[in-house]
Amino acid sequence: MLLRYLIVLSYNCACIEELLIDFHEIIGEHSRANLAEAVWNTLELYGLKNQVMAIVCDNVSNNDTLLQALREKCANEGIDFSAKHSCIHCLPHIVHLAAMQLLEGIGAIKPDAK
Repeated sequence: MLLRYLIVLSYNCACIEELLIDFHEIIGEHSRANLAEAVWNTLELYGLKNQVMAIVCDNVSNNDTLLQALREKCANEGIDFSAKHSCIHCLPHIVHLAAMQLLEGIGAIKPDAK
């Protein structure tokens, strides 16, 4: 059985600190609706709806649709949020994908080793 989780963190740039504020088990698909609802509920619970600067995520396409859903929820509340300009892709994840592509390209690993 595959367990799917969404972790919501808060960052304070002034103090360079990170705080885990919520941890959701995602029931059902990792869909736009499920992810957006989990994030939105957390933002509402902690009064953070109007304080989101960016979302850090991997490059899975459902994260793009998550950002679109959050943009729509923000627009309905009169909150300025740009799905395009608020996405920060996780650098370690990108480096890992590039390294795997390189290793596959030079024959060091098989294509199914990913």
